[in-house]
Amino acid sequence: MNIDENVSIKELEALKKKIDKKIEAKKSSKVDQGALYELIKKDHETHRREDGRKVFRGVVDYLECYVNGLPPIAKSAFCERFGIKGKRTKITPEVVSEVKGLLVEGKSLKEVSELSGVSPASCHKIKKGDYDT
Repeated sequence: MNIDENVSIKELEALKKKIDKKIEAKKSSKVDQGALYELIKKDHETHRREDGRKVFRGVVDYLECYVNGLPPIAKSAFCERFGIKGKRTKITPEVVSEVKGLLVEGKSLKEVSELSGVSPASCHKIKKGDYDT
């Protein structure tokens, strides 16, 4: 229907009613997510350490567990529970000496990083001397 043509007022009012009904149907089908906020907030507060500190940094970390389909436990406890090793290795003097020894033997940065458990970028920094004290 082209509205620019001569259209009767009755047809336009009928069209308006039809559009209003569709709008109401869309509005009524939405679920009020705000009702879940208090429930989530209370459950989030129940997860505390023995000393009273929060297990999660924020509600976002807590909700991330539910989005991923995991039980709401702290990331450190989760990694510990399932034996997941952290992504970062602490650069200690022992690690620096090990990496330097492997580099002196003529191994590549990639081989050294795989053997020592340190990223290739950190191996390169050690090679440059950034971690020398």
